Parts: sequence; C-alpha cells; structure tokens
Amino acid sequence: MASARLVLLLTVLAAAPVVRATPPQDRQAPALVLAVVVNRSNPVDNMTFSELRHIFMLDTQTWPHGRKITVVLREKGQPERADTIRIICGLSERDYERHILFRTFQGSVNMGPRAIQSAAAMLRFVYNAPGAVGSVNADEVDRSVKLLRIDGMLPGESRYPLTRPARAAE
Repeated sequence: MASARLVLLLTVLAAAPVVRATPPQDRQAPALVLAVVVNRSNPVDNMTFSELRHIFMLDTQTWPHGRKITVVLREKGQPERADTIRIICGLSERDYERHILFRTFQGSVNMGPRAIQSAAAMLRFVYNAPGAVGSVNADEVDRSVKLLRIDGMLPGESRYPLTRPARAAE
C-alpha cells in the first residue's frame, strides 16, 4: 500500500507543470521631470527653488506684481500630486495636508490648493486663471501655458532641480 501511494505521488508530481522562478528584470521607472506652469500673462519667467517652495507651502500668496496666487495640484491619491509635494515641498502627502490644515486653522490662508483631475484639466485651469501655478510632467506641457525657469533652468537641463532620478520599477 505504501508503494502504491509513492507511485501515485510520483505520478502527480511528474504531471505537474514546473514553475521556474525567473530572475527579476532590471527595469527602471523613467526619471520624473516636473514642469512648473503659469498663465501666459504672468510676468514672472524665473524663480528660485526656495520661492517656488514658499508658494506651494502657501507661505507666499501673491505674485510680485500683486495678483493672488492660486496653487493647483492633482487630486489626492494621484501619483503626480505626491511627486509634486515630495519634490517641491519635501513632504509626504499626509504631512502636506497637515501643514495646509494648520495654516488654515491659523487663519493665514483661506483655502488650500485647488485639486484638478488630469494634466489636461490642469493646463486648461492655468490657461484660464491668471494667478494660477501648477505642475505637470514636463512632456505634458503645451503652448497654452508659460513654462517657468527654476533657478534659471528649464526641464531637461542637467541641473534642473525638479527632477526625480529613475528608480527601480515595482
């Protein structure tokens, strides 16, 4: 009886497909390059990374020419939003939300950033709102908006500060 079970077990194992572990591919997620966009009528062409951070942290709320700034981000949970907050503000999305809530509670801001569904909607909003500033992936920018230089550089230049290096794909 034991030998019959052994034969049956060997038969089942022989018929089972062999699953081989394939080594992981050395895949890389592409580098992320953010572009900061404003309305074409905005006279600002360049700003420092520090000035940009102050705007996105809502510490600076008016442009040098006096117009109110409207910060525009992608909707909560969107990777583009988290990337923008992490690269520009140096915070997690959760810590950023706490910061905005605190600033609102202090009374120093009336409203946090506007939330936009897509890159196309972001570009339309910035096109229609003279005080708006937002960020999109550099390859999504079109001629409807103005691309800002950050620290004198544009996306694609070697020392452009709004670049996240490529990382291993998950």
